[in-house]
This record gives sequence, C-alpha cells and structure tokens, in this order.
Amino acid sequence: MRWFIILALAFFTTSVQAQDTGTTTENHDAEGAMEELTLDTAPFRQDIEMTCSFAFECVEGEPCTKTDFAPEISGNAGGLTPNDLVVQSFMRTDSETIELIGVKSNMALSLSGGSFAARHLMSIAADGTTRYTVHYADGPTLISYLGTCN
Repeated sequence: MRWFIILALAFFTTSVQAQDTGTTTENHDAEGAMEELTLDTAPFRQDIEMTCSFAFECVEGEPCTKTDFAPEISGNAGGLTPNDLVVQSFMRTDSETIELIGVKSNMALSLSGGSFAARHLMSIAADGTTRYTVHYADGPTLISYLGTCN
C-alpha cells in the first residue's frame, strides 16, 4: 500500500509539472511534427506601443491630486486567436523600466508585474480608460492613477 501511494504521488507530480509550460506550448503542424509555440511563433501576433496620460494621482489615505505622469508601454503579444493574446511588455517612466505581463482580450488589456516591494497592476478598458495602481509592501501603501492609454 505504501508503494501505491508513493507511485500515485510521483504520477501526480509529473502530471502537474508537465502542465506548467509558461508562455510556450507544443503545436502540431499538418504533418504531425511538433514545434514550440511562443509569442514570436503564435499564429496571431501584435506589437504593443502606447503612451499613457494620467490626470490624477491618489496616495492611500490622502486626497487625489493632479499629475502629469505619462509612462510609455511597449512589447509584444501573441495567441491562438486574434481576440485573446498573452502580452509581454515594458513600462518606461522617467525613473525606471518595469516588466509587465498579462492578457489582451478584444481591445481591453490587463498587465501586472514588478518586485515584491512594489507590485504594479494596470487595467486598460477598450476605450483607453486606464487605472494603474502600485502596491508597496513597505507600509503597506497604495498609489492609484486615473487616466488613459492609447
């Protein structure tokens, strides 16, 4: 019985590890040959280039104030359909560059990234309306920005 449990755990662990493929998967072509599917080899690919313009900055526990924060986002997206894409991008500000990953569904975009000390989340609606938040572990503190990305 002990060996049965050990073998079952080994099988389960191997199955779970096989599912964890990140942004790649296997694709079979018409002749049955396998190729690795990545953002660069996905059937549908798209470059991401946008400039954001935020009008308000809201620091946790304080009233919102006007801002002229304008980061740029660039990267690429890929997927099996044109409406649902995996996105790998970089947000560049005057002070830093942050890698953001996420998904694009139709025209809406959701990105997140950063370090444990500062987690970033950006939600861009189909019309460009954007909410960007930074969650700092120190404090903890939250800063929120409201604006648009096009």
